[in-house]
Amino acid sequence: MPREKVSIPDQDGTNVEYEGVPLRDILRRAGAPMGKELRGKALASYVIAKARDGYQVVFTLAEMAPEFANEPIVVADKRDGKPLFGYQGPFRLVCPNDKAGARSVRMLQDLEIVRLQK
Repeated sequence: MPREKVSIPDQDGTNVEYEGVPLRDILRRAGAPMGKELRGKALASYVIAKARDGYQVVFTLAEMAPEFANEPIVVADKRDGKPLFGYQGPFRLVCPNDKAGARSVRMLQDLEIVRLQK
């Protein structure tokens, strides 16, 4: 799968580079509606990202779609060119455009696609 690099500020003010696969590409491969399919009722779809420690966050599919918000959210497996360590990995969501890091889920374990029914 294609890989991307994104940078975010670390706690000490320096930039940290993460590398991984764009979340939208993983979701597309899993069958989530993207592109022309992301219209109408499909826009009420969202993703729950779950960490090993029980932490959870939600993203809408439209946040990642190039036609809408086009957020560069990455499922990272490397930090500054090295595999993620201990409490970070083995995978981490990285959301470089978020002002706070609360949705950058460490110890990512599951991604669940949910479609709301009306």
